[in-house]
Amino acid sequence: MIRDIVSFLDYSICAEVALALFVGTFFLIFYGALRLSRNATDKFAAIPLSDEVEEPR
Repeated sequence: MIRDIVSFLDYSICAEVALALFVGTFFLIFYGALRLSRNATDKFAAIPLSDEVEEPR
């Protein structure tokens, strides 16, 4: 019965849905990065150069 249900499903739309999710997420992250303040970007840019251990939030 499960084999019949799985064989009946159409997976052709999954690629388009995955691409739409990827593009949507990419633009959300890109928009969020553009909205960061100058102080926040400087702080994030200095993390790899810092010797101090950063505690995750």
